[in-house]
Amino acid sequence: MEPINKVIAEHDFGCKFHKYIYNELSDIDWIYADCKDSCDVIFFSGELGYHYIRKRFPDIQLPCSFTAYGTKDILSILLKFKIQYPDTPLNRVFVDFLTPLNNFMDMQRYIDPQDMPFFFEDSIYDYAHITKRTQQLWDEGKIDLVISRSINNLPRLDEMHIPYLAVFPSEVMIRESIETALNDLRLNQIEPMEHIVVMIRLPFGENCPQEEREYRKATLYKLLVDYRRDAARSFSISIGTNQFELTAQRPTQTASPQHMRNLILRLQSSLNFPFRVGIGLHTNEDRCHYLAERALLEATRHGANDGFFVGGDNETLTGPLSSPSLPTYSYSNEKAIMLGRKIGISQANLLKLVGLFQADQSAVLTASSISHLLNITPRSASRILLKLHELGLIRPATDTPNGERKGRPQHRFHFLSNPFKAALVEPSEPV
Repeated sequence: MEPINKVIAEHDFGCKFHKYIYNELSDIDWIYADCKDSCDVIFFSGELGYHYIRKRFPDIQLPCSFTAYGTKDILSILLKFKIQYPDTPLNRVFVDFLTPLNNFMDMQRYIDPQDMPFFFEDSIYDYAHITKRTQQLWDEGKIDLVISRSINNLPRLDEMHIPYLAVFPSEVMIRESIETALNDLRLNQIEPMEHIVVMIRLPFGENCPQEEREYRKATLYKLLVDYRRDAARSFSISIGTNQFELTAQRPTQTASPQHMRNLILRLQSSLNFPFRVGIGLHTNEDRCHYLAERALLEATRHGANDGFFVGGDNETLTGPLSSPSLPTYSYSNEKAIMLGRKIGISQANLLKLVGLFQADQSAVLTASSISHLLNITPRSASRILLKLHELGLIRPATDTPNGERKGRPQHRFHFLSNPFKAALVEPSEPV
């Protein structure tokens, strides 16, 4: 405990330490029981205690760490050994703390195979197995010395009359290991945050009078302020000539297309004039603005009072957000784009159908539902369904909805999963 106490006394780590000493690994059971409800992290002086608690309590929720040797530390130890024992080859030495659990600290990269020391290669790492392996190597005449950091095991080496070199963690190693453990703990306690940008454009048109423009802007501003209060949201609102921009930061998983759909539905139910919405989500603020502009461009192309969402590193589009299925698609889908050109369906419309397929392969396809999804006329939607049926990508629905008379022509379809996937879904896309 002396070097650890010295490091704790001389450095401010911003926390309180509770110190325990164990003579046997089984002592860790009562130590854990005593401190599990009052500590934030358990820090061991070496690997043995760390690996014992991970094996003894595999579902432990409390973060654990230990004073770790780095690669440079091991190389330094071996260099000092060669200076102190120039006549003892490295391949006649057993280093008992280089194990499969720490990948032998990458010593294979620095030492030639013929000069390599013996390492502890058993998957069970405790005093008994270390002692057994040491005795085996000594009895077989393969080693002349042990380099050990298992301080509690040194009396056994004395009893077996096996020479050893005991190594202790330096104060720098102890300090850096404690700092690393605490920093990891603090980082894990910080909830990841993402930037979110919502761009709302009001397409006034050339014939929209100034008074009407002012009315629409004032109406939208009041709606956004009311929404912020009613939904207990926190975001800033900035106003341009014909565009509003909402900006905020949200914890990861709390800003998603599902969450944003509520805003779109509120805008649709409250506004009686045109609007377009683009939403971007990313950990980088500048990238978030770019994604919001991409989403707004898609909303403008869609041409209805609706919104689209682009988020994350894969930058896929989700929308229209008023659709319950929330289809997700990407313009990098070359298979869909090429087929759309071949059969005369716009790439945007065909990609949204791919998104619908990926969201719900059992979806019922009707001219009405497709016209709403694509913002086209029911007649145009019927033509698209007919083309997909002719290609063998969808099939007429065999079930009859309640209230529909028998013998009525079928206008309801289902996806044919395998043909549709083969023709329109890229291999790397999730289905």
